[in-house]
Amino acid sequence: MTNRRSLIRRWITLLAVVGGLAGCVVNPVTGKRELAIVTAQQEVQLGTQNYLPMQQSQGGVFRLDATVNDYVRRVGNRVAAVSDRDLPYEFVVLNNSVPNAWALPGGKIAINRGLLHQMQSESELAAVLGHEVVHAAARHSAQQMQRGMLLQVLVLGTAVVTSDSDYGQLATGAANVGAQLLSQSYGRRAELESDLYGMRYMHAAGYDPEGAVDLQETFLRLAQERGRTGAEFDLFASHPPTQQRLATNRITAAELTAGQSGGMIGRDEFARARVVLRETKPAFDAYDEGRKALAAKDFSAARRFANKAIRLEPREASFYALLGDAEFLQEDYAYAQQHYTDALDRDATFFYYHLQRGITRQRSGAKNYERKYKT
Repeated sequence: MTNRRSLIRRWITLLAVVGGLAGCVVNPVTGKRELAIVTAQQEVQLGTQNYLPMQQSQGGVFRLDATVNDYVRRVGNRVAAVSDRDLPYEFVVLNNSVPNAWALPGGKIAINRGLLHQMQSESELAAVLGHEVVHAAARHSAQQMQRGMLLQVLVLGTAVVTSDSDYGQLATGAANVGAQLLSQSYGRRAELESDLYGMRYMHAAGYDPEGAVDLQETFLRLAQERGRTGAEFDLFASHPPTQQRLATNRITAAELTAGQSGGMIGRDEFARARVVLRETKPAFDAYDEGRKALAAKDFSAARRFANKAIRLEPREASFYALLGDAEFLQEDYAYAQQHYTDALDRDATFFYYHLQRGITRQRSGAKNYERKYKT
C-alpha cells in the first residue's frame, strides 16, 4: 500500500510539473499549433551545452583541413538564412568515417566527413544541411523530449492503476512498447517534414532541389550495401531512407522548379572544397581497418594499419592514438604514452588523447612502483 501511495504522489507531481510547463505555440515551420513544454530558450541552452560533448563523442572536429569546415559553414549559413526560425545556427565537420549528420536543439548541426565522401555536389550538401536545419527550426528534438516526458507520465500512471493487480508488470511493459512505437512513428513524420521544408529552404537559397533526390538515391544505395555487408550506419537509425521518401522528393523537386532551371548544383565547387578529404581518404581507410583489427584484438594488424595511415598522412592525430590504444591494451604504457603525446602534438583539443595519456601515466607509475618494491 505504501508503494502505491508513493507511485500516486510521483504521478501527481509529474502531472503538475508537465501541466505547469505546458502551453501551445505555433510551429514556425509548419504553421501548426502544438504543445510546448520545452521553451525556445531551453532549446538553445540544451543545444549549446551539449554541442561540444556530442562533437567529442563522435570523433571531434575534422581539423586536418580548415577549408572544408569553412565551406560547410558557408553553405549551412546560406540555407539557414532563409529558414523560418532565427536561431544561433552552427555547422561543423566531424572526424568520423560513418556517413551521418545530426542536429541538436537550437540549431547546432554537425556532418561527418564520411557523409561528405558520399556526395557529389554542393546542392546535395545543401539538402543535408537544409534537412538538419528543419529538425532544429521545427522543434523536432524538443518534441521528442516532450513526448518522452508525457510517456513517462503514461507509464507511471499505468503502474499506479495496476499496482495491486497481477497484470501490473505486463501493463507497464506494454506501455513501454507503445512508447517505442510512438517514437518510431513520430520519427518517420519528422523525416518527411524535414525533407519537404528542407527542399524549400535549399531552393529559396538558390540550390537545385534535385540535389535532395540525388541524396536519397545515395542513401538507398548505402542502405542496400549495409544489408549486404552487415555494416552499421548511424545515419539510417535516425534518417531511415525509403522509396517513399525518394518518390516524395521527386514530386517536391518538380513542384519547386515547375519546368524551370532548378538552381545551383555546384559540382566543381564541391570538388574543390573536398580536395584534402579525397587525398586523405586512403589514410583514413587504413585507420578504419586498424580500428577493426584492434576491436578483434589483432594488435599486430592494428599497428600495421596505423603505421600505413601515418605514412600516408603524418599530420593526423587519430592515427597516433590508434598506436597508443594498441600499446595500451597490451599494457605497454611507456610506448602508449608517447603515442598519445604524438597525437596531442597534432591536436590538443580532443579530450580522448588527454584522458588516455593521463591514464597511461598513472598506470605506468603504478607498474614501476610495483616492479621496484615487489618482493
